[in-house]
Amino acid sequence: MAPKRSTAATPLVDDMVSHTNKAYSLKPHATFIKQEYGGCSEVMTDYEPLKFSSFRVLTSVKGTILENPVLLIEQALITIIFAMCALPVYIYFNTKAESVGADDVSMRKWLDSQETRMREFAMIMTILASLLLSFYTGMSVSRWWVIRTAGVGGIKAAAMELEMLVSQMVTQEPLVLEAIRRYARASLILVFMWRQKKLGPNVPKDKAIEHCQVLVAHGLLSEGEVVQLANWNHCLHETIWAWQSALVAMLHQEGKIRSDMLLKTLLERVSDGRAAVQCIHTHLAVKIPMQYVHLLGLLVKLHNLVLCIIMGSLFGAAVRSGEIIICAQLFGRTTILPLLFNAILLINAELSDPFDGSVSTDFPGGAYSNGLEADANAIIMASQHQPDWMARRNPLPV
Repeated sequence: MAPKRSTAATPLVDDMVSHTNKAYSLKPHATFIKQEYGGCSEVMTDYEPLKFSSFRVLTSVKGTILENPVLLIEQALITIIFAMCALPVYIYFNTKAESVGADDVSMRKWLDSQETRMREFAMIMTILASLLLSFYTGMSVSRWWVIRTAGVGGIKAAAMELEMLVSQMVTQEPLVLEAIRRYARASLILVFMWRQKKLGPNVPKDKAIEHCQVLVAHGLLSEGEVVQLANWNHCLHETIWAWQSALVAMLHQEGKIRSDMLLKTLLERVSDGRAAVQCIHTHLAVKIPMQYVHLLGLLVKLHNLVLCIIMGSLFGAAVRSGEIIICAQLFGRTTILPLLFNAILLINAELSDPFDGSVSTDFPGGAYSNGLEADANAIIMASQHQPDWMARRNPLPV
């Protein structure tokens, strides 16, 4: 029998079903794993963008900014201020003011004459806050991306190339190859420990050794290596790469690196790994200028406060006049805009340090470390299982 041919419509139907299932299924919107190296109990490793592009976004809470308690507190304060501004207007809506001009007018008439100007002023502040927040978000996301690609990605790239070159052209000694992987993985995890205040010049030596026991438990360092780290306990995530350069120097002194060009290449890979860690350290230690962040935060809070006062006053007048639709619009604007602005501020604050233990923005250190181990092992296995014709002509070093 001739094989069944798929019609032109089949791929379209399959694609539609796949997209619909991803967007509206009851599966979790994100994948969370247990964090192995302190900080939060679990961390996000992946998510489904289609769920955030459909109405399923309304039911997605775990790992989002909506779980931030600061956002909820700010929203409660905004609602209280809004109610405090609406109540006096509601009470004194038809009461005439005294000594405010030649003709005393009621609050109702005064608000009616000033409503346009009040709305224009609120709109000006909204536009200005939106513009500055967009710049701030762009800088924060770009810094976060550089930490992930040039930093974490750079560590993995340097370790993988060093492992591949050493295993193919220098030695197959398990102790050496394992050390390259262990020190690179330890360098990454030491960044997490530094940002979580477990390591540093202000941490006593005995405490530093105690905190580093997690590295021993996961097979990244030995007890003796941990003691050696605690002897200097300064910028360990970067300075540990000196062990990688010492390892290359040891192989050269033993005569296993027979080419000066190969020696230069291996040392360059070590330098690349150290530079990747320095990139992480620089972006974490040197933040966006405080004056800009302070001014932006001040502007957003003033915007929220002014918006609450203006919209609350108009809300009290709208309630007194029985304008239900206007009431809903005023309350919605006061609720949604400050919520979005505060959420953007908080997201940018969390993006500034993806190693401090946040559920949504923290990097999954355990997953990255285990991935580096698995990929490096695969590189070694690939070199040990070459095609027969290649293996006969290219014997591996001892």
